[in-house]
Amino acid sequence: MLETRRKTLARKQAIVDGIREKLLSSQAALLVDFCGLTAEEMVVLRRRLKGAQSELKVVKNTLASRASEGTSLSQASDLFKGPTALVFGYQDPVETAKVLVKFALEADALKLKGGMVEGKIFGPEGVEELSRLPTRDILLSILLVTLNSPVSGLVNVLAANLRGLLNVLNSIAEKKEKEA
Repeated sequence: MLETRRKTLARKQAIVDGIREKLLSSQAALLVDFCGLTAEEMVVLRRRLKGAQSELKVVKNTLASRASEGTSLSQASDLFKGPTALVFGYQDPVETAKVLVKFALEADALKLKGGMVEGKIFGPEGVEELSRLPTRDILLSILLVTLNSPVSGLVNVLAANLRGLLNVLNSIAEKKEKEA
């Protein structure tokens, strides 16, 4: 019996360590209530999250709260009540939030509880606000256009002076050809 207890404790510790590792390596950790979702809906949700470089993990609340100790998510211990699934977003937290909010609209059983992005804790409204932001790729393209705009303007101004000089030289050359 003692050996069985040790194995159980070792298994639980491995789960806690795995969750803690995922928490530390992810950009976002969002919590959802999945009670009422069918197995097919869970499969669909997991596939959509995988497409967004995210992962859904269902874990006992006590193990999840133990794993969150020492991380920013430990401040949100009140979210670990009732059926809870952790969603780890490894790349773009906005994309993960978009997938969850869209799926919550399709499947009424999925309820957003809140989460953590880069050390900041927020409730379900925060997940919805996060989903309204542009994705990382769009933000990077906007930044690139913004940074490129002054350079393009400078090139156009400098090119305008050269074009003006060329036009003057061409008109002088045409005038001399007509005179000759």
